[in-house]
Amino acid sequence: MRTLDCTDLKCPLPLLRLKVAINEGDEDPFIRLMTTDAISLRDIPAFCNRAGHQLVSVTEGPPHAFDIEVTKS
Repeated sequence: MRTLDCTDLKCPLPLLRLKVAINEGDEDPFIRLMTTDAISLRDIPAFCNRAGHQLVSVTEGPPHAFDIEVTKS
């Protein structure tokens, strides 16, 4: 599983970093994105739904910190 540390990055950067990671063609389809941007909780699931990727989980950690796991299609 690849991990993208997008802590302290504001919208739309976490989503853009996820898109780049998906398009890199890595054999591992699992991506974990760490973010403190609450807007990503709306944008990333919507992107996964439109693009056909699977949103595996969204977990809230310390205040305003989120782990989002995605499986690329």
